[in-house]
Amino acid sequence: MANNGSTKAIEMAPAGRGRKRARALVWFSALIVGSLLAIVAYVVNWAVTLAVLTGIMMFAVVQIARRARKERASVEGKLARAARDRETIIEVLFGVLGLRDMNMTQSERVANLAAGVAWQMGLREEDVRRVKEAALLHDVGKMGIADNVLSKPSHLNEEEWEAMRRHPEAGYVIMDQIASLRGVAAIIHHHHERFDGQGYPDGLRGDEIPIGSRIFAVVDSYVAMTSERPYRKKLGHEIAVKEIVRNSLTQFDPEVVAAFLQAENHGLLTAQTQQKDGLIRSPVASEV
Repeated sequence: MANNGSTKAIEMAPAGRGRKRARALVWFSALIVGSLLAIVAYVVNWAVTLAVLTGIMMFAVVQIARRARKERASVEGKLARAARDRETIIEVLFGVLGLRDMNMTQSERVANLAAGVAWQMGLREEDVRRVKEAALLHDVGKMGIADNVLSKPSHLNEEEWEAMRRHPEAGYVIMDQIASLRGVAAIIHHHHERFDGQGYPDGLRGDEIPIGSRIFAVVDSYVAMTSERPYRKKLGHEIAVKEIVRNSLTQFDPEVVAAFLQAENHGLLTAQTQQKDGLIRSPVASEV
């Protein structure tokens, strides 16, 4: 770490000296131009001086605009590369989850619905994107859980249940190591919290829970209820919506529920419900 700090200091030193030289050159140039204009004004007249000054100002404006366009193009290029890198990371993680035979169709459905509810709540585009990405990757922490636990058809024992309850924290640890996905990590960490504080891992309540996690909780429950299970048939859309409303203020944030109902009025939920869902391999562990 010390070497990194020294390297950064060495890299920053030339940049700092370069900026000082640039400022000195600007002031020197301004002094020279000012002196020349003063001579022109004294020898010729002020009209010529103003014309020359106007030309100089126009030239400066053009140069500043050109430089600004280059800097903007550079920033946009860096942002585009960062977005591509983030998408690649998400695709890799998403693929790993798929290889573990989890229900990717359901995750995509949850992600689309969560993004719709987030928009309905007026979240910024960046926050909507994070909610969607978190919904896609919310079970990334289950990669460390044995296959025989994930696929167990019967109820989990106490040890297996404890392992499953640790997956939000495991997911947080994984995602927090990826700088571009740290905002997603916080949502994943708390996606099993409840509005009344009875959830896990930290027992957060109300606004202590990240808004993305509160949105996910509502949407994920709706999708779970309206999806086929090996051990039961899916519930109807209207019954599932009534269950969401019934659990407002206990399991769910009432503001998120209100946005969810607005999305339902716009037909977003029923459009998604008509899609064909894949079957979940683990009827018990997959909902933990």
